[in-house]
Amino acid sequence: MADTVVDVVFGLEGGSVPSEYAWQLWCEVRLRLPWLADEAGAGVHPLKTSPGGPGLALLARRTKLVLRVPERRLADARALAGCTLALGDGLVVSGGEAKPLSPWHTLHAQAVATAVADEAAFGDEIGRWLRARSFGCEFITGRRRTQRAGDRVIAGYGVVLHGVKPADSLTLQAEGMGEERGLGWGLFVPHKSILAVV
Repeated sequence: MADTVVDVVFGLEGGSVPSEYAWQLWCEVRLRLPWLADEAGAGVHPLKTSPGGPGLALLARRTKLVLRVPERRLADARALAGCTLALGDGLVVSGGEAKPLSPWHTLHAQAVATAVADEAAFGDEIGRWLRARSFGCEFITGRRRTQRAGDRVIAGYGVVLHGVKPADSLTLQAEGMGEERGLGWGLFVPHKSILAVV
C-alpha cells in the first residue's frame, strides 16, 4: 500500500440524529474536510445508535465519530475537533485520537454497495473481487440493506470475511470494498463473531 491508513476517533456530544443520518453526516464532515472526498479508501464509520421516535435514532452512550483516513492526513482530520455538526440538535465534535488498524482474521462491513439485485449474484461478485486480488479468505453475506444518499437510494449487503491473513487484513481495511465510503459502506472492521453479523 502506498499509504498507511488509520482511524481517527472523535468524541461526539449530542442526543439524537435522523434515523437515516449518513448522508447528512457525510455532507457535514465533507463541508469541513473537503479533501476527504478525494482520498481513496477514506470514509466515515457508521455511528452507534438505537431506535428513537419516528424518524429518529438515539446516539449510544459515549458514541464516537470515527474517520478512516491516510495517516498523512491525520493533522488535517483533527481540524474537525471543536466543530458542531448540524444534525439533530447539533453534534459537538472533540478529540481526534489516531487508532492504528489491527490485523484480525475476521472482518465485517455493515454494507457493501452493489448494483446486482439478489444475494446470489452479489456473492458471485464478492468472490470474483477477492480472487482478482488474491485474497484467500472465505466470506458470508448478510441481509440486503438500502439507504438514501441525497436524491439516490443505494443498496447492498453486509459482508463478513473470515480466515483473512494478517497482511491481507490490513490491506482490506485500508482499501475497503465498493463505493459510498463516506456513508460508512464498504469499510471493514474487526469482528469477533461471525454469527452476530449474519
